[in-house]
Amino acid sequence: MGRNNFQIKLTQNNIIHNFNYIKKYTQKEVIAVVKANAYGHGLKEVVSILSSHGCNYFAVARESEAMEILSLNIPEIKILIFETVNDFSILKKYNNLEMVVNSFYELKELINAKVDFSQLHLKFDFGFARNGFSTDEINLVKETIIKNNLYFKGAMTHFFSSNIDESKKIQNYFLKSIEYIGKDYFSIIHSENSATTLLNIIDGSTHVRCGISILGMLDPGIIDENIKRSWSLSGPIYDIKDFSNLDFIGYERIENINTSNFSKVGKIKIGYGDGFSKRNTDILCHIRNKEYPIVHISMDTSFILIDDLVEIGDNVEIYQNFEKCNAFLKMDHYEYTTLLNSRIPRIIVK
Repeated sequence: MGRNNFQIKLTQNNIIHNFNYIKKYTQKEVIAVVKANAYGHGLKEVVSILSSHGCNYFAVARESEAMEILSLNIPEIKILIFETVNDFSILKKYNNLEMVVNSFYELKELINAKVDFSQLHLKFDFGFARNGFSTDEINLVKETIIKNNLYFKGAMTHFFSSNIDESKKIQNYFLKSIEYIGKDYFSIIHSENSATTLLNIIDGSTHVRCGISILGMLDPGIIDENIKRSWSLSGPIYDIKDFSNLDFIGYERIENINTSNFSKVGKIKIGYGDGFSKRNTDILCHIRNKEYPIVHISMDTSFILIDDLVEIGDNVEIYQNFEKCNAFLKMDHYEYTTLLNSRIPRIIVK
């Protein structure tokens, strides 16, 4: 880690609190979704924290993410991969890997490959238009299951809305579909995302499947004061320049920047090479509990308009207020946290 680098700090106790709260609140086992580098928090870091505090079931989007978790050599954990793996033989090599069956064509492939169906989860699609069987394929799926005597690890679907009535309707369709096929063909049932888990739309499920809520993030419109934020992005001012000595701020001419009420520019070591997009230009950061604008972003450095209160070494926090940042960027927090890449170290704090 270089001098004056920015860091993402993970508050371990808050992640553990969120996991335990969800487990106690739902009275169900939790599948922790850690895809996309645990939504930018750090895949290996988050899995290590959760696995050491009672979580043994994780879900990822892709095979490469599952291999990262396997490299940690954590005993007795299960990993569910949402997308189809490249080679089904990986399921035979690692019996703690599980995979979602995302289409009827895939189901036939898996039968021919003689994969252990106790490692597979059958997915239903009720309008999400992503992966899974459509409702008009259910009869065909049922016939195939009965004919081949297939017993799955799980049945699953995904909610595409945090609207309570709409989500309840999908859950009802899902449970009726399982009953129609035969509930005994599935060991576990799961459909929830973070929003619907916290909205308590969990009837009929054996497990809840949560990602952002475990990490202390809430979907827009969802309020739960028991969920604690676990993530922060910060680093020091490493240099300060007075405007009187400058023609440019980064690659931008100083006359093209609104510098009113400010006399200096502070430099920080974060840029679009770290996944901190130029879209963040003019976003407000926090220094000594005061807001200052980030006015230019280059590949490795960003520039903040500051006043005489700011000194070299002062801590700068970016994205301190998720709601304000979401409104400014017109995107949700788990989108821009996921963009931040591995050049920014993830540090675990208590």
